[in-house]
Formats: sequence, structure tokens, C-alpha cells
Amino acid sequence: MRLFLLNIHDVKTEHIQLISPERAEKARRYKFPADQKRCIAGGLLLRAFLGEAAVAADEFGKPRASSGVCFNLSHSGDWAALVLGETEVGCDIEQIKQVNPFRLGKVVYTEQELMSIENSADRQGRFFELWTKKEALLKCMGNGFHRAAKTVDVCGDSFVENGKVYRLKTKLFSDYAVSVCVENDSADFEVEFLTVEQLLALLAQK
Repeated sequence: MRLFLLNIHDVKTEHIQLISPERAEKARRYKFPADQKRCIAGGLLLRAFLGEAAVAADEFGKPRASSGVCFNLSHSGDWAALVLGETEVGCDIEQIKQVNPFRLGKVVYTEQELMSIENSADRQGRFFELWTKKEALLKCMGNGFHRAAKTVDVCGDSFVENGKVYRLKTKLFSDYAVSVCVENDSADFEVEFLTVEQLLALLAQK
């Protein structure tokens, strides 16, 4: 499994010409420049690592590649993330901000998860660690938040359901939390930071 992170700082409007028409149309619909840049950044990652494979959402909204490559995208703040795996994968990145972890947590967290936040020395960090793990798991399972978030508990490093084992791992960097989930495989990964210049070089080789 590989996780790539791209900083959107050097993403430019003209890079929209390098991404798929569908992704470009989605990017143009965004009102704010930062949202547009995040969408373009995701498109650059997809084109660099999925090539010309068509990407379409299934009935639950999970994007799938026509090539069969397992992938998942996420973005937040200055970063876009792409995870690739040999089995179903999910990822989520979130910028760690000051929130009320218990007021918000009551909506999505189990009692055990709330207790884990309360007992943590870094409640903000733990809140976002659990948040990204939960979203990565649900995206890996293909449900997204079509499924009630409280029906899965991500205090541990794995979740088992219907004979499938979903393994989870989180990394914290700067003021971000990024989590990945993989089905029936190892969740070990290293974050591979990329620049727009490096991605453009990869695209030039296609």
C-alpha cells in the first residue's frame, strides 16, 4: 500500500488541462480558489498513478477505476492524499483544528471512543485521529457516511465484519492527521510527499 500527499500550494489553474474532463468540470464548479486547487490536485494524482483509467462512482458514491486498481482520495487544508492498494482501501486527511470534541463527538463516536478522547493527553489530536480512522474505514468498506458512524468502533487498529478484517493506521504530521484503511492486508505505509513539479515530471513520462 502506498500513500501520496501533494501540497496544493503550487497547483495552478492551467493544470486543469492535465486532468480528466470529468474532474475538470467538477473543479470549475467550485466557488473558492482553494477548493478548486484541492480538486485539481486530486486530479493530478489520479492521472499520474491511474493513467487514463476511467473513474466513476458506485451506488454508494465510492469512486472506482476501470482498470481495477484500488484507490481512494481525500483532501483537507493544504493537502490532497491518494492511497493505492492491492485490495480495497480508504483514506482520510483532516487538518487538526480547535473543536469541542465531546459536543461533535456525541454525533459520531461510540461510548468507548468518547472515553478514549477523554482519557487522552491530546484530546484534539485524538479526536481527529479517530475521525480520520472512522472515515477511512467507512470509505474502504464502500459505505461512506451512508452508514451510521456509531456502528463502527475504531479505538483499535482493526475492525472485523462479515469475515473481513479491516486494518487501520494513522500518522500525524504538522497540524494534520491522515489515516488509511485496507481490507485483508497489512496497513503498513510510509507517507510519500510529492511536489507539483514531481507530478508534472511523472505525467510527462506517460
